[in-house]
Amino acid sequence: MQTIKLKIKKPDDTQNYFPEVSIKSTVFTGSRSRTLHLTRSAKDPVHYALVSYWKDLFSNKGYYSIQNQMKNKAILIFIEELPIAIERKGNRYQLNGKSESLSTISNALARVSFSAIREKGAVPLLKTLMKTLSLSENIKYCLENKVPFHFYDNFTKIQVRLNVQQISEKECALEISDGVWGVISNRNLDSFCTFFRSDKKMGKYKFMGISRLYASLLGETPTPHQLTLMREFLKQNRQQDIVENRAIQLLHEMQDQHPDNLKLEMLDGIPMSLLIKGKGYDWKLTNSEYKSDIQKVSTYVCQPNLESDEEGKPLPLAVCRWTWHGPICIDNMSEGSSLGDQFAARAFALLNDTMTIKMVNTIKRYLIAPENTNRKDFDEMLRVQNK
Repeated sequence: MQTIKLKIKKPDDTQNYFPEVSIKSTVFTGSRSRTLHLTRSAKDPVHYALVSYWKDLFSNKGYYSIQNQMKNKAILIFIEELPIAIERKGNRYQLNGKSESLSTISNALARVSFSAIREKGAVPLLKTLMKTLSLSENIKYCLENKVPFHFYDNFTKIQVRLNVQQISEKECALEISDGVWGVISNRNLDSFCTFFRSDKKMGKYKFMGISRLYASLLGETPTPHQLTLMREFLKQNRQQDIVENRAIQLLHEMQDQHPDNLKLEMLDGIPMSLLIKGKGYDWKLTNSEYKSDIQKVSTYVCQPNLESDEEGKPLPLAVCRWTWHGPICIDNMSEGSSLGDQFAARAFALLNDTMTIKMVNTIKRYLIAPENTNRKDFDEMLRVQNK
């Protein structure tokens, strides 16, 4: 039985890896080590890398594919101490005797693989596997983030989020108009997400508009009046508005929890700047003038400008002119984060700046003074000018 060591890169600038995960099987060939690299465009780069690894392993696309060894027989794979039986019958796969799609199996094994970084025993890993298989990845995503949907109004694409409630082990309910709920099976909701979440042009829900959605869930054709109400209701649930409003709420809650460390400045409901008193340094985040998807927020640290006296001797740091040094290049690992989310993510990191500095290499070259030198209160920070 050959053992493969999975090396998963950490999603930071340290270039370090998580502890290795051992995967064993009699059908493995080739290298005994696999290094998984992260994809920035993915919402969860680590999970995406693991899912891609397992998909490539079982399909005929991967260089180390074991698809030929799976013909007409079950294979046994160990993730650390957990044995898992995989079998392929036609286009369907079976995991421990239960039929599942390749996507579901890959997501489940990805969750188990990540848990195996810290848990090595069969029992805790089996619990992770069973919990993951109880609901598909798409269903869990919808219950946590609402259901993605889009339609066109006067040739304008409008992306929205539908409220969802799980009403049984096999069914959910979607709110498609004010107080109007339709029942959809988990299997159909999973297919729904294939197009509206993953943008794969397949399944019966592809290119579905609001009229067809109404008829599909409620079993009757909507009247013009019902369609008008539905359209206006959905416009109030625009995806970007929901995401941004939730992020702004989080910023206000953070300031309420850390009033001595955070000072938020808003303009017409939009965050413009955030002052942060970290453990070692004073920081400022600003709404970036030149926005990119992975860097909508500019980061500055309060540091002295090195100056000399008339004789050319360096002045003490405390009497030098202190300015905001930056902007410091701190990118989001993944694309698509809202402005408010990027403010919040950097604020959480810089509250514990002593740890963040070790993980983000681009910060270190901006630091001149030792930690806790000439710290300032919020009023002083507001008077500090950029370098």
